[in-house]
Amino acid sequence: MRIRSRHFVSALALTFIGVMVAAAPLPHTDFHVLRRFVLGGSGGWDYVAIDTSGHRVFIARQDRVMVVNPVTGKLLGEITGLERAHGIAFSYANGKGYATSGDDSAVTIFDLGTLRVLGRTIAAPDADAVVFDSVTGRVFTFNVDSHSSSVLDSGTGKNLGTIKAVG
Repeated sequence: MRIRSRHFVSALALTFIGVMVAAAPLPHTDFHVLRRFVLGGSGGWDYVAIDTSGHRVFIARQDRVMVVNPVTGKLLGEITGLERAHGIAFSYANGKGYATSGDDSAVTIFDLGTLRVLGRTIAAPDADAVVFDSVTGRVFTFNVDSHSSSVLDSGTGKNLGTIKAVG
C-alpha cells in the first residue's frame, strides 16, 4: 500500500472512530455548583490547572499565577513576574512547575513545594499552552504567533528546540 493510501485509510479510520465516540450517549450526570469564591485582583484570566498531588488550583492571571485552595478558596501564594500569563504544567517527578508568559515568550520554572521561581527560559513567540510529557521528560509549549511548539528539558529548563507546525 502506498504511503498516501495508508495516510488516507488512517485518517478515515480516525474520523470514523471520532464520529462513533461523538454519537455514543453520555451517562446522565447532574452537575451543580458546590461553592463560589471571589478571588479578586487585577488582570484577566486564562488557563486553570489542577495540581492533583498538592490539591491546589493554579490560575493564570495577566502578570502572575494565583495558587488557591479548592476547598476554602484561600489564596495560598502567587508566582509573579509573568507578562500575559497563559498555561501551567507540572512535573511531579522533579517537583517543578512551568508557566508560560506570552508577551515575553518565556517559561517561568517554579518549585512546586515553595512556589519560588527557579528560573526562566525563552520559548518561541507567544508561548501559550504548555504540557509536561512524563515519558520523555520534556515540556512542550504551544506558541500561537510562531505556529510552533518549543521543547524544553524539564530538569534543566534548557530550550532544546522548536517544532514548526505544518498546515
